[in-house]
Amino acid sequence: MEHSYLLIGPALLTAYAWYVKHPKPEDIFNRPREAYGEALATHGPVIGVRRKGNLEYIVNQEYARYVLTCDRLFSFEQGSAAIMNLQPIMALTEGTLFRDLQDFVRDGIVARIDEIVYRIWPLFQRDAHRFVELAAEGIKSGQHPSCFDHFKGTIAETTLLLLFGQDYVNHRNLEIVEEVSNGMAELTGQYQNFSLIGKYLPALWIVYTWIKVMLISIPFGFLRTYGPMVWRDIDRYQKMAASGHLAPKDEPRHVLYLIVKTYTPPDGSRIGVFRRLYIAILLLCLIFAAVHTTTVVSQWVLYQLAVRPEYLGPLREELSRVLEEDEDGNLRLTAASLREARLLDSFIREVMRLKGDTISTMRYTTCDVPLGDVIIPKGHFVTPMSTTVHENPDVFGENSREFNGFQWAEQNKEAVMTGPAHIVFGLGRFACPGRVLAINEIKLIVFSLIARATPTLLEGKFEVADPLNTVTQPPKGTLVLTPLEKPYL
Repeated sequence: MEHSYLLIGPALLTAYAWYVKHPKPEDIFNRPREAYGEALATHGPVIGVRRKGNLEYIVNQEYARYVLTCDRLFSFEQGSAAIMNLQPIMALTEGTLFRDLQDFVRDGIVARIDEIVYRIWPLFQRDAHRFVELAAEGIKSGQHPSCFDHFKGTIAETTLLLLFGQDYVNHRNLEIVEEVSNGMAELTGQYQNFSLIGKYLPALWIVYTWIKVMLISIPFGFLRTYGPMVWRDIDRYQKMAASGHLAPKDEPRHVLYLIVKTYTPPDGSRIGVFRRLYIAILLLCLIFAAVHTTTVVSQWVLYQLAVRPEYLGPLREELSRVLEEDEDGNLRLTAASLREARLLDSFIREVMRLKGDTISTMRYTTCDVPLGDVIIPKGHFVTPMSTTVHENPDVFGENSREFNGFQWAEQNKEAVMTGPAHIVFGLGRFACPGRVLAINEIKLIVFSLIARATPTLLEGKFEVADPLNTVTQPPKGTLVLTPLEKPYL
């Protein structure tokens, strides 16, 4: 036994024995829910499991809240940087990356959500209409379009508008945004479980993806295309910010301006090269967070709705109730009307609760930490087993795994709300800051589609692409949309 891994505690000893007894990585990658669940049920609230070259500590619902909220002992920033292969970037930014991202999302997006939804609604309307047309053609030809790819383009355009402004929106720039999203997903390990090298030789996989993404894809894609424009706008926005002549209502309404304004030196000197590079890193991370994960979750919601048609009627009735008329008499959705869509909000929350998240929100011990009758050594990953939280019978009753799509509307709990029994977005001060925008975008996608068509699945079912990572991997299946004779929009 290696004492550097297991310092003390009978629970930890039995957890290690469980690992020795079940060394097959297939159990972890192919049936993590059962493998982790059985071990936690047998050996207590803390187990130690080797995965991708690391010894990780998994806790059940008993310690989930403590691990996620006590950042002094369980660091979100160190854990996220390590598990997402971003340690070099964290080192370059002196550990401020995640806090800076959180601040800019809060001030540049969440604080402006009403005006943002008003601006992006026409994009979702346009693309939903186009996708239903493509889907109708697909029914005739048998070649069904990809809902994931289609709306990833919509969210990419939304991201361009919010981060850079309308001047950046063109076909090539949209392609680059999607390529960046894919590259950052690969860099941060979202596809690692599909690679034999990624699973069994993780260090080699990390080196390979870093070279591929950070030395090839990003420089020759994002930086070559966006670099000159962003450099120019940094200079332009710095002059605006330093002049002091703009009233807040007249300032550019996108995140790049907010970032430049924040980093403009008090003495008016020019923002330096290193700070400009850091701005580019922030933009890359925001693109990944805004595009990839939101699109994935939207697909989980649509696929669940396709296999649960009994929810379509009430949701369409709700859509009819919350639609507003604009100044020209056209029907539209706003942030206020989306907040009133309690049934859809509840359905999204229930999908996220039961879609099978296993381990996702990672922490990193800052010292030797006592946890129950276990001492977890400094410098190790610790994460809650999400299914033990989201399917806890003490909270959700005997039928905790039974889907009840509208229960949260009755309890007045919104999809964006976190809590000890709902850790989809994390918990505590590092809960996902972009969840407000993400939920609004998902609602726009769902309402725009079911207003025009009925979703079904080609074979009546879907598969989980990556059982260990449902957070950033969409389900596998073919979504079919049959146009309505009388659309709602």
